[in-house]
Amino acid sequence: MLNGVSSRAERLGCLQWRGDEVVVDIGGGDGSLLIEFLRDRPGMRGIVFDLPEAMHDDTRLGDRIEFVAGSFFDRVPEGDAYVLSAVLHDWDDEPARTILRTIRRSARERARVVIVEGVLGPRSPSVWRWADLHMLATLGGRERNETSWRRLLEAGGFAPVSVGDGLIEARTISPP
Repeated sequence: MLNGVSSRAERLGCLQWRGDEVVVDIGGGDGSLLIEFLRDRPGMRGIVFDLPEAMHDDTRLGDRIEFVAGSFFDRVPEGDAYVLSAVLHDWDDEPARTILRTIRRSARERARVVIVEGVLGPRSPSVWRWADLHMLATLGGRERNETSWRRLLEAGGFAPVSVGDGLIEARTISPP
């Protein structure tokens, strides 16, 4: 359910948006998620931020989305909202904190981070527990429960707003 671009864009659309934000998709690859999400939001702009070798087509991104190359360990573009879709589970806590701190340094005042990932809980499907083992064994990453997400966000400079299955939202803590 979290894997499809349409379902992830739909989850993002469940949140309240002002309608004039700059949304930065961290690790956004070819921009498919932002293209889908911004389709019906003409006042918003987007930035796909990924490694220079990420495959993207500027003509497909259109005039409201730009591609910016870089590493989220060094710097990220300034924005009002940051989307991390299936990114942080690739990393253990220390590198994930570093990613969040990098975002926090660039985030505008009252910016938010929106994480599209699962939240482990007592009723999580068993496949997620296997995914947790897979992430640990192959990438050193991990799936997280609500407590872990809250700790990670706070250590990264964000105050958790909501931690729900598949959608996690937090706001900047001032000062960075």
